[in-house]
Amino acid sequence: MTSYTLMICSEPYKYEAMDSLLKLAKVIIEKGNTITGIFLYGSGVYNIKKDIETGRNLRNLPQNLSDFVKEHNIPVAGCTTWVGLAGVKSETFIDGGEEQGLGDLSNWTGDSDKLIVFGAGA
Repeated sequence: MTSYTLMICSEPYKYEAMDSLLKLAKVIIEKGNTITGIFLYGSGVYNIKKDIETGRNLRNLPQNLSDFVKEHNIPVAGCTTWVGLAGVKSETFIDGGEEQGLGDLSNWTGDSDKLIVFGAGA
């Protein structure tokens, strides 16, 4: 069994990074592996916002992320520095979302066998 930390560095709907992360995460779980956590960095912190308006024809990626992490009991965290720089307020976080620092990311990666990074500049 392999453990993974997943990190995303781009906002929802750009580069299909969140779609790819969620699809890979599902396969990781289906294959009997584990996910230590999902860390949102840079503009990736916008994926933690639950109060986005997607309309009727666009999938709600933050809601999909929230549903997935709740179903599989996976921690999801936005980088504290980037959450502050982006002006994302904790009351707008998806269920289960929290702020953590790079030290916490370091702990997650230390507890994992692999780190996979999604998004621009990855």
